[in-house]
Amino acid sequence: MSDSPAPAPAPPPDRYDDCGAFAQGGTAAVHLTLDRVLGRSVATKIAKSTDPVQLARFRREACITAQLEHPNIVPVHDLGATWFTMKRVEGATLSALVRGEPFGVGMLGKVVDILVKVCDALAFAHDRRVVHRDLKPENVMVGRFGQVYLMDWGIAQVDGVSDAPYAGTTAWVAPEQARGESCDGRADVWGVGGLLYYALCGGRPNVGATPEERVASARAGRRPRAPADVAPTRNLPAELVRIAMKALEPDADRRYPDVTAMGADLQAVREGGWWFELRVFPPDSEIVREGDDADSAYILVSGTCEVRQNGGPIAEIGPGEIFGEAALLVGGPRTASVVALTEVVTRVITREALDAELGRDRWMGALVRGLGRRFHELSLENLERRF
Repeated sequence: MSDSPAPAPAPPPDRYDDCGAFAQGGTAAVHLTLDRVLGRSVATKIAKSTDPVQLARFRREACITAQLEHPNIVPVHDLGATWFTMKRVEGATLSALVRGEPFGVGMLGKVVDILVKVCDALAFAHDRRVVHRDLKPENVMVGRFGQVYLMDWGIAQVDGVSDAPYAGTTAWVAPEQARGESCDGRADVWGVGGLLYYALCGGRPNVGATPEERVASARAGRRPRAPADVAPTRNLPAELVRIAMKALEPDADRRYPDVTAMGADLQAVREGGWWFELRVFPPDSEIVREGDDADSAYILVSGTCEVRQNGGPIAEIGPGEIFGEAALLVGGPRTASVVALTEVVTRVITREALDAELGRDRWMGALVRGLGRRFHELSLENLERRF
């Protein structure tokens, strides 16, 4: 028996100029490559081993990815014996985005938009009986212009079959997968829940000091710690916490039935003002005070308030009314006080939340602020005529 080392995998053909590796994994490396025929840069994944079992898995990944033609799944261009080329994605991972931006409505809004697209990609794959099974922040790429790509289908399960039933990243694996059971799309629901959980509290859903402890945690079906316990100083949107924890239910029957339902919930929350904090005021409490600097506006969800100026009542308002918005938009002191007549529930619109939604550089933001200034001027003129 020969002790000579196994031959190195053959490089891609001369058509491709290797510009160097930019990512390394356990079984493959990804190189930046110039396709000289088409004159474009591509990413080339090159196997590190010629072991037949490893190469079969490598080629399986390429074929699965190539067959999932979807805007949020990176396209595969070419396949050789020990390599395949795919679209070069210039951008950052979801992990880098979450770590690189300050926690707040801006970052969370971006993450929710990204996860809606991830859910769409997974729904497409599930319709073709492919379950990803390796959802983690490093496997979601965000391009420079907002493109979202779900990467690394190397341990995907196809038609209920996987050649690596125990594979997966221990911190991010669903309980049934950690136990080596056949998975359905709800394992990926759990995975998307883990991504949202990470964005909310900065923690991974399966806890433990070692990989073995994290696998044990997953196999036992331990519910992840509440995000508020992991990140007690963060103001966490209750609806996003609810979605994350529903997706992360240890019992698959208690999760969302599929990624489409989870994506719809995320989209509805994104459109419904989740970034506006709910706040409750008891009767007779002063919500805003005339003359104070404005740092927030309020949407009245329930209850009744009285608007007062110079100590006297001028109006009564109820659910659906907004107050404090003009001073928030244009700056300056409050022109009136608002007092709760009953118990009042409001959504609080902070300047941060408003800027995250409108954007300082968008035409809509400029239009809204311009209208705010004009209505504020008209309001002051009317008040001067009344008094």
